[in-house]
Amino acid sequence: MEPPLEDRALPVAAYWHTKVTMRQLAPLSGVSKSAADRTIDHLGPMLAFQPRKRFAKDTVLIVDGSLVPTRDHAVAE
Repeated sequence: MEPPLEDRALPVAAYWHTKVTMRQLAPLSGVSKSAADRTIDHLGPMLAFQPRKRFAKDTVLIVDGSLVPTRDHAVAE
């Protein structure tokens, strides 16, 4: 039986946010290293947002609590 979606989505979010290794993530999730890897590979793309191409002029973006300048679009990208 497959674990509930929230039990599979949390390790994906933790992996993206912290960039821990599969060896570190697996025990936290209660699964094997290969199962954690399969979950990230399978569920990750389904949870990803479609990136926006452009933002309105003078838009302020907050990424992980950090302000990202958007006046110089070469830097913001």
